[in-house]
Amino acid sequence: MTRFSVVIPCYNAAGTISETLNSVLAQTVPDFEVIVIDDGSTDDTVAIVARFADRNSRIRLVEQANQGPSVARNRAVFDHAEGELVAFLDADDIWPSDRLNTFEKRFAAEDAPDLAYGRVGFFSKTIAEIETHSTVSKTPLAVADLIAENETCTMSNIVVTRAAFLASGGFNAGIVHGEDVEWLVRLAAAGFKIEGIDQLATYYRASRKGLSSDLSAMRFSWETALSTALSLDIALTKREIAAAEATHLRYLSRRALRLESTRGTALKLAIKALKLSPRAFFKQPRRGLMTLAAATAEALCPGAFKRLAASH
Repeated sequence: MTRFSVVIPCYNAAGTISETLNSVLAQTVPDFEVIVIDDGSTDDTVAIVARFADRNSRIRLVEQANQGPSVARNRAVFDHAEGELVAFLDADDIWPSDRLNTFEKRFAAEDAPDLAYGRVGFFSKTIAEIETHSTVSKTPLAVADLIAENETCTMSNIVVTRAAFLASGGFNAGIVHGEDVEWLVRLAAAGFKIEGIDQLATYYRASRKGLSSDLSAMRFSWETALSTALSLDIALTKREIAAAEATHLRYLSRRALRLESTRGTALKLAIKALKLSPRAFFKQPRRGLMTLAAATAEALCPGAFKRLAASH
């Protein structure tokens, strides 16, 4: 049996898919298949992937009418994947060459998790210019953790056993943004172990044009994940929900700063978070202080804030 099934949904990714596929083919672990699901691209994506598939038998191209990434990922795993482990990758992200090897070692252990994720390096142009890194929890993620802040960051950072994915029922095709968090909540609620690996595992291409740039959609996805958790009778206290919402709003505040949203948006989000739970907002003291300071500067002195941001 194949060890890894690499699943790549793509839509109009002609500008990035080659770099993404090359990063997969450069993996030091050779036991993998690549399933590219084209979701109705209108550019040269299909032609580019087809050329890769002609040169490498491990790559398979599947085409479908535009139905969204959730349907594409579900189709890849339910209908085509043969690997014991499913590694998701978006068509504009990149993996370091030892990525699959890192996860192979962890899943080979007796106490292997059902799903694992690593640290993410965020970049805009090239991976030589990493702007920030994500962190990973020292303990398995519970529903309350996922509601507060999705440490996995991106689907490109996730490896899950195919058995766990099938048992979960896959992604909710009705969710356009944040489908990963809603799915992770269902996994955690069902008792599957979600664990972080403290090693750089994914390079995430930050973009102001993607779905992750839409603050309203991100807010809606949080509400959807919370609704899912409550529908599964997860015991969340009012204090835990308030803390989770405060952490989420702090994240949105930071996101608003990066996206150069309307002046004052970041500060409004930060203040709302502080009112809900000051303790949660400052649980990571440096992050809380930096967020509040930056949001205040952006609202009161936008010119100075832009100069400071540019210098960093």
